[in-house]
Amino acid sequence: MDFVDGVLVRLADPGTRAALFDDASLAHLVEAAYDTEAMPVAPPYAAVFDELTLGFAAAPVTVAEGEWLGSGGTTRTELRVRLHGLGGAALRIDALWRGSLVVRTSAARDRVEDLDVAVPAFDVDPQIVADLGALPADPAQLETERRSRLVARLRAGLHQPAAFTDAHLDRLLAGVGAATAGDLVTRMRGQAAGATVKLRYAAPPAAPPTPRPLPFAAAVLIRDQGFSLADLLVETRLVRARAEELGLDVPAPDDVRRRHRVVAVWVVPVETFDDDGWPGGDTGTDAQKRAARFARAGQWLARSGIGLAAVTT
Repeated sequence: MDFVDGVLVRLADPGTRAALFDDASLAHLVEAAYDTEAMPVAPPYAAVFDELTLGFAAAPVTVAEGEWLGSGGTTRTELRVRLHGLGGAALRIDALWRGSLVVRTSAARDRVEDLDVAVPAFDVDPQIVADLGALPADPAQLETERRSRLVARLRAGLHQPAAFTDAHLDRLLAGVGAATAGDLVTRMRGQAAGATVKLRYAAPPAAPPTPRPLPFAAAVLIRDQGFSLADLLVETRLVRARAEELGLDVPAPDDVRRRHRVVAVWVVPVETFDDDGWPGGDTGTDAQKRAARFARAGQWLARSGIGLAAVTT
């Protein structure tokens, strides 16, 4: 029995299909279907098969478009027809899978412990009077005092105060149409600047991640070693489009962010990644190199809606 038939037999048997995909492969499937940055997930993973159709042939679709004019030559009629099964070979889909992927995730229940709102005012003249007893009579000295206090007041609300320089103040003045710091103080007297808000969150609870099923729909393509990557990428695009047209999609909760509604699962032999043409895996043992290449390939394929699974022959 060759690799493709062996995988099909394991998929067909309810007692062996769940163990076909290991955690590394299931992680790629999850990443292809969902935004795992918005919702961090962790193993152990599990595959659930609610519906599994083996050996599906998707007939090619031909779109015919035309138009004609009526006998009077004034009324234009357009025609668009989709013809299924006309021309070309049918797309082979080894399996259609509707079900879910069980992940471990922690619910976000962040609690705010402290809130600090700072509303700086641009009118620094009262501070100058408090420090010096009166506003300096010399215009140049008054401008210097105002600039230094404006910079200090604006820096006080920044996480990196040293990054705010006199050049940044000059750009701020130019942005509001003020010629000098004194001009800004005069214009903004009695008005508040933009507020800064500081939040401190409570430490996250130490509760363990809980299992959660994520709805999953996929077209499974099984390929033995020696497949053409370029051909399979083109075929996958057609297969995913047909699977979406067939209504394979499974509704997902509103609190998760999807990457792709229908995923194409590539099932290939793990020995595929013994080829050093795959990026990654430059150091370590042969097994470590293989695992690194598989992980690297799974990441960039997931962005195209492809979940990569490696199976031991």
